Amino acid sequence: METLTPPTYAPLVTACTAHGISRTVAYELISAGKLKTFTIGKRRYVYLDSLRTLPERLAAESAKAAA
Repeated sequence: METLTPPTYAPLVTACTAHGISRTVAYELISAGKLKTFTIGKRRYVYLDSLRTLPERLAAESAKAAA
């Protein structure tokens, strides 16, 4: 029996939209080094783990800056 594994990456705009992040903000996060992405041809993909952990990483960064 074959076990299905969840995907590790998805198209950038589609994945970010599903998480409530606009295209513009997604590219700003990439420029700031907060989202890990890669390209295949002309298409940009985001690592879903990078997207899922974004709120915790931003909160930790904010807490560190406040301290």
